[in-house]
Amino acid sequence: MPFRYCNIDFSILTTIIGILLLRIVLPYNVACQWSKDFRKRMEEFPPEMRIPDATKLDVAVPGWHINGHGESCRNNFNLNYMEGTGRTVGEDVETVWAGTNLLAPSIREMGPVARHDTLNDHWNGWNFRKIV
Repeated sequence: MPFRYCNIDFSILTTIIGILLLRIVLPYNVACQWSKDFRKRMEEFPPEMRIPDATKLDVAVPGWHINGHGESCRNNFNLNYMEGTGRTVGEDVETVWAGTNLLAPSIREMGPVARHDTLNDHWNGWNFRKIV
């Protein structure tokens, strides 16, 4: 099994294990490269981790990262051109990291539950400020 994308393959497959979906849209910064041979690489994983053949799998490069890709990628992997994705940017997770970095000195000393609660409180506040 090629190990180039083994971490992201494992992360995605464990995230959706046991969930039956008709369609999955995966925005990933290098989806144009990662998606090549993904179904073949998936055969190396246990059957319960694999995405069923009946599930339509679409991959895209998120809004900000798509600008650094070539014209072919911008045409084929742009969320703006993909049916059913609306005006999704796909970068929301990355936009909060700068604000989360300030929490690092506090949460590194916390146990798992306190760390989880603190990060949830922070992100809930972040989402509230975005809505307001």
